[in-house]
Amino acid sequence: MTVQAKQLHNATRTTATAERPLIPSIDAVLARAAAACPEALAVREWSSGRTLTYAQLDGAVSSLARWLNAGGLAPGATVAIHLTNSHEFLIAKFAAFRAGGVAAYVNFRLSATEASRQFKLSNARVVVTTAEKARMFRDDAALKDIRFVVADGGPPVGDSLAEIVASASSPYPSQPGHEEGDALIRFTSGSTGLPKGVIVTHRAWLLRALSILSEEIRIIPQSTTLVLGPLSHQAGLFVLPTFLRCGTLLLVDKFDVDVVATILGQERISCSQMVPTMLGMMMDAPKSRDALRQAGLKQLVYGGSPIRASLVNELLDLMPETELVHGYGSHEGGSITYLDGAGHRDPAARHSAGRPFLAAQIRLARPNADRVGEIEVNSPWLPHARLTETGRHPIETPWIATGDLAEIRDGYVFLRDRLNDVIISGGFNVYPAEVERAIDASSSVRASVVVSAPDNRWGERVVAFVVPRDRESFDAEALRLHCRGLLAGYKVPKDICVVAEIPLNANGKPDRRRMSDPLWEGQSRRIN
Repeated sequence: MTVQAKQLHNATRTTATAERPLIPSIDAVLARAAAACPEALAVREWSSGRTLTYAQLDGAVSSLARWLNAGGLAPGATVAIHLTNSHEFLIAKFAAFRAGGVAAYVNFRLSATEASRQFKLSNARVVVTTAEKARMFRDDAALKDIRFVVADGGPPVGDSLAEIVASASSPYPSQPGHEEGDALIRFTSGSTGLPKGVIVTHRAWLLRALSILSEEIRIIPQSTTLVLGPLSHQAGLFVLPTFLRCGTLLLVDKFDVDVVATILGQERISCSQMVPTMLGMMMDAPKSRDALRQAGLKQLVYGGSPIRASLVNELLDLMPETELVHGYGSHEGGSITYLDGAGHRDPAARHSAGRPFLAAQIRLARPNADRVGEIEVNSPWLPHARLTETGRHPIETPWIATGDLAEIRDGYVFLRDRLNDVIISGGFNVYPAEVERAIDASSSVRASVVVSAPDNRWGERVVAFVVPRDRESFDAEALRLHCRGLLAGYKVPKDICVVAEIPLNANGKPDRRRMSDPLWEGQSRRIN
């Protein structure tokens, strides 16, 4: 190749690279739906009956995004969302993206202390929440520089979201330059139980949504998706796939078997997602069980925690025309595997976690003689940084360890146990160290150890072994009340067992396995 030809080749390659379109920001999904199907119903709240078309939702998002930028929200600054399932949650989420900010999901069920810690960890500049919650946070001096936007009120508690979105309706395009930047902060916890944020980019979250839509779930265009879990958690994964199909999100703010039975009896629901705890509760109640049988669901997706083998068999018998899909993933690992309808019909694969997504690579680290090892995953939607009490830390390894032990047979992943002590109750992670700190803060307790036990309703339940300071005067119910003031309700121990001492292992640490083994006697695996 001549020098001139080389120069031409390099110039062409450079131009092509420079002009290569960036993957759009997440809010482009809503903007496109608003342009393609403006009058289609985007979201409906079951409890209130309120609805928003795609045009109305997009207009509200533009109004809030404009207000955020006018108020000085810098590119990459955090907008924390502390709400239940609602229109306001979706407005705040997409407005944060459109304004060039980062959306931080803070579980509405957290105590004020837990939520405040996550606001600080994410360096939130704006918090969108309820008036009641905002009043609680106002007492925290560390949050004095945060601007509160309230979904159900206004001054003096905070700025009124209703007034903001009503102030302007003209289009407000997404702020350029952040398409490859931070988009979301989702919180989990480290082995110490302290909160840990994981940060993903617009590219990562969009690629995950597209993979879910193409492989795991099948949203019928302009159909209704029933959202039963919190949008801040795994149920939030259904938003973008539904919007990509101009479908409707039917939001339930709090799971109730009778409410869900009514919805399934009255509405044409194409797809829904439940955690195994929800499914177990539905199957235990005759009314809701019958509603599942007659609902005509095209697809029912479950995940968030392991499921009982017997429950899967019961669902297959009850709903033979509904495609069951199991999704397995984690906060850091993202979507890892899925088991589709065909897999559920295969007795050899039915009780597995399925096969990896096309773009997800998995491997088993340090497999033992039984070929069981820890799942590690590499995919394009992994987080690129973590937030801890010591600051932001880039994730430099391409592989994320999940803490889950599994074996792989014929391409299917079979979960066996967990390396760490995390408890999954009702689809939510509970870290024993965090619960122990709350228990040990009580003057009535000398020492404590928290473990899991199998539970047919919640999957697992939190069990606390406690050494009281005075056994005669110890009040277990008073200790639970104490914990409720410090922890979300799902973290409060279901059982409190009084013991004389806590056994220690060879390293002088509490022997959790020795205390929990009797609780799991008769179980084939240490996850339920």
